[in-house]
Amino acid sequence: MIAPKKIFSSFIALALIASPLFAQSPAPAPHDGINVLILGDSLALCGFGKRLDERFRESPSVNATFTYLTCGTNPLSWLKEKPYSNIKTHCGFVSMESLGGGMMREIEDVYGQTRGHTPGSHPVPKLEDLLVTKQPDILVMQTGTNLFDLFPDKRSVNPNRHAAELRNFLVPFINKAVRTPSNLRKIYWVTSPTSGRVSKEIQDFVFEQTRSDVGHVAHVIDSRTLVAYPYHHMEPDKEHFLGADMDQWADKVFDVVERDLSSQPIASLQPLSQTTIAQNSVTEPTPPAEKPKEQTLQVRAKLISKTQPVPVNEFLPYQEFLVGYLYEVTRVIAGEYSENQILVMHPAYIKLEEQRLGRWRIGRTYRLQLHELENTVWKTVKSKDDSGLINLQPYIRVQDEMRHPDHAR
Repeated sequence: MIAPKKIFSSFIALALIASPLFAQSPAPAPHDGINVLILGDSLALCGFGKRLDERFRESPSVNATFTYLTCGTNPLSWLKEKPYSNIKTHCGFVSMESLGGGMMREIEDVYGQTRGHTPGSHPVPKLEDLLVTKQPDILVMQTGTNLFDLFPDKRSVNPNRHAAELRNFLVPFINKAVRTPSNLRKIYWVTSPTSGRVSKEIQDFVFEQTRSDVGHVAHVIDSRTLVAYPYHHMEPDKEHFLGADMDQWADKVFDVVERDLSSQPIASLQPLSQTTIAQNSVTEPTPPAEKPKEQTLQVRAKLISKTQPVPVNEFLPYQEFLVGYLYEVTRVIAGEYSENQILVMHPAYIKLEEQRLGRWRIGRTYRLQLHELENTVWKTVKSKDDSGLINLQPYIRVQDEMRHPDHAR
């Protein structure tokens, strides 16, 4: 039997080999024209990012292209604000940067680039720095898949709660993009293709909320209309894929951007930071780090149900995974809590190492010291909850919160 890690290693390696960008030959000579910044998550590492980078580099209208692909990221990961200011990616990183004179610098650290290779840790580049140092005219932001983990049961939507949570991840990014003094003139927001691991209701909700929160600034591209599901070469998580479908997705995104840019010369547009959009940007929600995280909830509670984790190959290339445990509250020791039951997310895997959850036994009562999951870097970690109680705000034990590889110490 092939080990799960090796399956995904081969998967990523094939995606990289399939692209000529990783050859050692120099990049095509730059042309006078626009500077392009591409940001992407693990889906981009499966071929989308390289293909899109290639299309822009080949375009006679492009002067320079800067591409950064980091596994496990969400929009806040690219910002300097806490709790993501020092976050690193541990499951794959690629960068491709124009140097001028037809040269390109590449950094590649992904599963399977050599036999048995596992990626190291890499700081996630920060948008504020990239806008100043690279001075892009356009930004292509591919993201969204990891936001599906705001919905632990993968089926249901609580509109009021989930809209606010999504807004917390989307608005700070778009505000930073338009307020940072730079040459940035256009933003293209590439949403997720169809996912087989969450319901259509969730995917529709995330897309509509994204369009509502960032559509006043960015051209929001619905990737579900660009590539058909199921994919021909799909991972067990029913979300990651590679091959011709990835190329098709990237090519169609490029076509959308190219058509839009051809409708109006980019040089005729003002930098976003100099427009009324920057002056009248959307009111920003309270960042997670500024919420009253010190308000620890302490309860005595009886464990009444446990969610079993999925196999490792169903959440690769990610390295952490949470499961929902449902407790019946018998006493509130400190803090405020009014529900009879409480949902606590426990780490089942950290750095792909299985955690010892056997000591948590149904029917036993435990004293729990908790923080709201929303205020932590665990918020968009892959997770599963079979309780079906989407009205309950998820919590995490304070002790477990500190075990995240990127927990701010």
